[in-house]
Amino acid sequence: MGCGLAVDANRVIAGGVLIFVEPEVFKKFLELKEKPLVIVGETGGFKKVKVTLTTYEGAVIITRGETELPENAILVKAKEIPLGK
Repeated sequence: MGCGLAVDANRVIAGGVLIFVEPEVFKKFLELKEKPLVIVGETGGFKKVKVTLTTYEGAVIITRGETELPENAILVKAKEIPLGK
Protein backbone atom coordinates (compact mmCIF):
# COMPACT_ATOMS: atom_id res chain seq x y z
CA MET A 1 0.00 0.00 0.00
CA GLY A 2 1.44 3.36 -1.00
CA CYS A 3 0.82 6.80 0.32
CA GLY A 4 0.97 10.14 -1.43
CA LEU A 5 0.80 13.79 -0.63
CA ALA A 6 -0.73 16.42 -2.89
CA VAL A 7 0.08 20.08 -2.32
CA ASP A 8 -0.47 23.31 -4.18
CA ALA A 9 2.77 25.24 -4.42
CA ASN A 10 3.98 28.32 -6.20
CA ARG A 11 7.56 27.60 -5.25
CA VAL A 12 9.53 24.45 -4.71
CA ILE A 13 12.69 24.71 -2.66
CA ALA A 14 15.14 21.91 -3.26
CA GLY A 15 18.78 21.31 -2.57
CA GLY A 16 21.24 20.54 -5.29
CA VAL A 17 24.11 21.80 -7.35
CA LEU A 18 23.63 24.99 -9.38
CA ILE A 19 26.33 25.56 -12.00
CA PHE A 20 26.54 28.93 -13.76
CA VAL A 21 28.25 28.78 -17.17
CA GLU A 22 28.77 30.97 -20.21
CA PRO A 23 26.28 30.56 -23.10
CA GLU A 24 28.84 28.68 -25.27
CA VAL A 25 29.39 26.08 -22.53
CA PHE A 26 25.62 25.84 -21.93
CA LYS A 27 25.07 24.99 -25.60
CA LYS A 28 27.58 22.12 -25.29
CA PHE A 29 25.55 20.66 -22.41
CA LEU A 30 22.42 20.81 -24.58
CA GLU A 31 24.22 18.91 -27.35
CA LEU A 32 24.84 15.99 -24.95
CA LYS A 33 21.12 15.08 -24.89
CA GLU A 34 18.79 13.96 -27.68
CA LYS A 35 15.84 16.06 -26.41
CA PRO A 36 17.08 18.42 -23.69
CA LEU A 37 14.57 20.00 -21.31
CA VAL A 38 15.21 23.76 -21.26
CA ILE A 39 13.56 26.26 -18.92
CA VAL A 40 13.71 29.96 -19.77
CA GLY A 41 12.59 32.89 -17.65
CA GLU A 42 13.72 35.93 -15.74
CA THR A 43 15.28 36.45 -12.32
CA GLY A 44 16.04 39.52 -10.28
CA GLY A 45 14.18 42.30 -8.53
CA PHE A 46 14.36 45.70 -10.16
CA LYS A 47 16.85 44.63 -12.83
CA LYS A 48 15.44 41.56 -14.60
CA VAL A 49 17.97 39.15 -16.14
CA LYS A 50 17.06 36.43 -18.63
CA VAL A 51 18.18 32.99 -17.46
CA THR A 52 18.11 29.60 -19.17
CA LEU A 53 18.33 26.31 -17.26
CA THR A 54 18.78 22.64 -18.07
CA THR A 55 19.86 19.60 -16.09
CA TYR A 56 22.77 17.25 -16.53
CA GLU A 57 23.57 14.27 -14.28
CA GLY A 58 21.49 15.79 -11.45
CA ALA A 59 23.06 19.26 -11.58
CA VAL A 60 21.19 22.36 -12.74
CA ILE A 61 23.15 24.16 -15.46
CA ILE A 62 22.33 27.88 -15.73
CA THR A 63 23.36 30.62 -18.11
CA ARG A 64 22.44 34.30 -18.21
CA GLY A 65 21.45 36.35 -21.26
CA GLU A 66 20.44 35.24 -24.74
CA THR A 67 21.11 31.63 -25.69
CA GLU A 68 20.59 29.85 -28.98
CA LEU A 69 18.50 26.72 -28.39
CA PRO A 70 18.46 23.60 -30.57
CA GLU A 71 15.27 22.77 -32.48
CA ASN A 72 14.91 19.44 -30.65
CA ALA A 73 14.78 21.09 -27.18
CA ILE A 74 11.69 20.74 -25.01
CA LEU A 75 11.03 24.35 -24.03
CA VAL A 76 9.32 25.48 -20.82
CA LYS A 77 8.69 29.20 -20.33
CA ALA A 78 8.63 30.20 -16.66
CA LYS A 79 7.04 33.42 -15.47
CA GLU A 80 9.84 33.97 -12.95
CA ILE A 81 12.83 31.94 -11.77
CA PRO A 82 13.89 32.82 -8.21
CA LEU A 83 17.47 31.65 -7.75
CA GLY A 84 17.78 32.61 -4.10
CA LYS A 85 20.10 35.13 -2.54
